[in-house]
Amino acid sequence: MYRKSLGLLVSLLLAGCGGGGGDNQFAKDSYPTQSCPSNMTCDFMKAPKDYNNPNGEQVDIYYGVHKALDPANRIGSLILNFGGPSAEAVGGAGYMVEKELPKEILDRFDIVGMDPRGTGQSAFAKELTDCAVAQSNKQGDCSATYSQVAPFLGSNTVVKDMDMLRNLLGDEKLTFLGYSYGTRLGSLYAYTFPERVRAIVLDSPMSPMAENNVELRVGNTAGYDKVAAFRLDYATYPNRETRYQHVVDSLFSSTMSYVANDGAMLSLRDGISVMNLTVAREHFGDWQKIDDGLENLLDYDNASSLLNELSTNGFKSSRSRYSSSEDSLRGSALFKAVVCTDERSPLTDGELLASEYRYKSASSLYGSLTYHSTSELCKGWSAQRDPIPAVTDMASALGGKQILIIGGQYDPATPYTWTEEMAASFGASASKIMVDNYVDHGFSYSNISCVDQKTTAYLLDPDTKVAEETCDASALSQNKSFMIAPDTSHPAKDVIGW
Repeated sequence: MYRKSLGLLVSLLLAGCGGGGGDNQFAKDSYPTQSCPSNMTCDFMKAPKDYNNPNGEQVDIYYGVHKALDPANRIGSLILNFGGPSAEAVGGAGYMVEKELPKEILDRFDIVGMDPRGTGQSAFAKELTDCAVAQSNKQGDCSATYSQVAPFLGSNTVVKDMDMLRNLLGDEKLTFLGYSYGTRLGSLYAYTFPERVRAIVLDSPMSPMAENNVELRVGNTAGYDKVAAFRLDYATYPNRETRYQHVVDSLFSSTMSYVANDGAMLSLRDGISVMNLTVAREHFGDWQKIDDGLENLLDYDNASSLLNELSTNGFKSSRSRYSSSEDSLRGSALFKAVVCTDERSPLTDGELLASEYRYKSASSLYGSLTYHSTSELCKGWSAQRDPIPAVTDMASALGGKQILIIGGQYDPATPYTWTEEMAASFGASASKIMVDNYVDHGFSYSNISCVDQKTTAYLLDPDTKVAEETCDASALSQNKSFMIAPDTSHPAKDVIGW
């Protein structure tokens, strides 16, 4: 009974605080969601609802184009995807044109955003919104909708939409920049259409080998542990690791609380907030608001200052920085639809229930939290799946073409081990940039100069091998101008999931 109550309470708290180490949260989009950006021209592309029946029912895929500023020297189209799977791309592409992309890229490429199925103005967004809102209002759920549309939302289908758009735009080969979940699409495109690849940037990669949601989330769990060790400097202060574990064990015990030496008590709600903030993305600036208090707890077993920091900054309430708008509810429903549709080796409900040991093996600190918040995503899934293949041994298929892979050593959403897996999958075709000493996600064109320079050089000339490099971004952690509100930041950084 206690175990069931704990799981329910964790789920309820995560709905308000953001779950799974802070990277399942709802997006608060920083660009229009229902209109074409003023710097782009938008249209709909007709695509098969089911590519197994290409002459059957057709659906609308929304896309937008910002034309190259130097048409005489235009290279082609650069298609962007910002991850999720929940993020629309038309508005995000407009934002990147206005705020982030360098002149060299804007001169030479048409910048293109394609809203994947279930997002923005593309097919199935309305159906997912309707069921998600009904579910939120306790007036129904998305089960019937998933059965009807989920088989046509998976990554294999979106990759085929990308190829159809490439052809519509008149490009012989694809140039693509994908962030986070967008790296699944980019790597799958290379796997499916290797002869049609010009240049692909995979920024903050997902695992190219993971077979199901639990495998992905166990990887996330290990990543959170690594970020906590970095931020709390376990190497210098080993007692912090022991104390943090003791605090967390108490929070997830039958008392669901921890009483510090100064008499102050942390509740499970407080503890989940602290755990999430410990691995929060750098650009939010949230970690800096509680780090002194947490270190005081771990070094001296005094919790009063930490509780004060939580309260002062609004972290003790159920308020979330993330929107509960219709768009966010839709995004959450789409996330589930795509992740469960993509599964190659789905687990039975019994296997899901028994998977807690895998989470705890990855991290004794974050295992229980991420198990209770993520393991049951695909429990009871009955809609038809469209399993994605494992992306392996890509070098020979690409015939020497280079793929640029960018990963963060302390990325809390897509752990660096996934960057290494992606690089291994592409072998000799992989060029890798690692961002060090910085806790964040989505790195290219976010003012990390050594990443931006290498990415631009590759996109302009993908035939020249990019030298591997480690970019030390530690200075950004001290620069308050990079800790900006989530409603004004890079569109790859604030989406549901990956």
